[in-house]
Amino acid sequence: MPEDAGREEPSTGEDIVFDSLPSSVKTRLPPGLHDFQQVFADAAEKAIPAVVSITSEHDVPASEPGRYDDYLENGPFHYFFGSPDGSREGGPSRDGGPSRDGGPAGPKSRKETGLGSGVIISSGGYILTNNHVIEGADRVKVRLSDETEYIASVVGADKPSDLAVVKIKAKLGKLPTLPLGDSDKLRIGEWVLAVGNPYGLSHTVTTGIISAKGRKNTGINNYENFLQTDAAINPGNSGGALMNLSGELIGINTAIFSRSGGYQGIGFAIPINMAKKITRDLIRDGEVTRGWLGVSIQPLDPDAAESLKLKARDDGQAPRGALVGGVVPGSPAETAGLKRGDVIVKVGDAEIQDASDLLNRIALLIPNQFVDVRVLREGMTLDFKTRIAKRDEKRVAGAHVESDEDAGHPAGLSVARLSRDLRQRFGLDKALGRGVVVTAVDAGSRAATAGVHAGDVVLEVNRVAVDDAEAFAVAMAQAKKGNKILMLVNRKGNVLLLGL
Repeated sequence: MPEDAGREEPSTGEDIVFDSLPSSVKTRLPPGLHDFQQVFADAAEKAIPAVVSITSEHDVPASEPGRYDDYLENGPFHYFFGSPDGSREGGPSRDGGPSRDGGPAGPKSRKETGLGSGVIISSGGYILTNNHVIEGADRVKVRLSDETEYIASVVGADKPSDLAVVKIKAKLGKLPTLPLGDSDKLRIGEWVLAVGNPYGLSHTVTTGIISAKGRKNTGINNYENFLQTDAAINPGNSGGALMNLSGELIGINTAIFSRSGGYQGIGFAIPINMAKKITRDLIRDGEVTRGWLGVSIQPLDPDAAESLKLKARDDGQAPRGALVGGVVPGSPAETAGLKRGDVIVKVGDAEIQDASDLLNRIALLIPNQFVDVRVLREGMTLDFKTRIAKRDEKRVAGAHVESDEDAGHPAGLSVARLSRDLRQRFGLDKALGRGVVVTAVDAGSRAATAGVHAGDVVLEVNRVAVDDAEAFAVAMAQAKKGNKILMLVNRKGNVLLLGL
């Protein structure tokens, strides 16, 4: 028998055949599935070149705590701004200084860096991102999808909205951009893509849906009207793109709800329609100009609505709008004729849903223009035309009496005339010249349910001024049994209407 009998010749690989899905099975896939998949791929292909990675560098003394940790550690709502190593805290700085959680002694200062994202919105090099991505940075670096890196200049930043614009110098017409869509047309359940730089993994694309619109009162920003999405976003995604399947930018990813600091299915994006005016102002003036009406506003809760005798809407739902808690003297609102207790239900052509909605819409108006305002007042619908002034963020609304005897009331609260001791006990402003201070609120009482706090200063009861405990008791006694009581209070300088 030959020596090589039974041996197989080495394979060249030409005879190797891999299994594939039989064509008969492929035809069973749902019609249009391939086209549906292509929509996502096409949208991502449009977005990736226009989304950039942003590195902010900050020179800090070695003894100073990390400036980026607070974005990740305060409560369940987090900015998702990543550290360069992807960790939530700690990690050595890149210049060889000491780590943020201790370690060997190093130089007197160190370079701390953070990672975020941005979106190119103009071929001239303008990039939209979050304010918290670049805030306080000594240097801002931008890296494109082709790995080209630029030093960026900060054009303008707006902390109340958490938006900022930076600019890189590149050849005109050479930068890819992402067109701006219309976030008002988004529907809950609509598919979206998030593109950003999570944990330094540049140009990561995730997908999800619009989970909710108009999210407010989260405490993240001063001006809130968030889009909520379940697209996976994590530290480093801050300032990145939320886009629709047409390849349009419809939001700037800003924060997440998380008890771990990472993705838990709830993310928030600033809608692009809110960002458009802010972006234009930042590019043109380097700051944002906002409108101001001159009213203090608060939510219209069911108790306040009942106290004001507001009727249900035509569709049977509870009345909506923003309750005017006070009018600033000399303001456009006072000049136009608005009063405390009015409920603003319409501004221009826009129906006002709540206090946050009014705040956002007035802020986006151009100062010195005139706008129609519709209010509900004592069962009547009234229309006013008012000028919009320029908002000064330093303007504050503010609103004093003596004897310490407490007066209790069946509604569940005790009051006393203002005195030096009570001012000191509750930290009340010395400028307060009238009203009675709430000294105690019974747990589970009508007052507690309505949100009355010890330390509140009651100015009026059912529109009647109260300057001492006796006047308060008389006003409360005159309220018909079973009817709602409307109470005007000053709480640490903020004037509120409470219904109980």
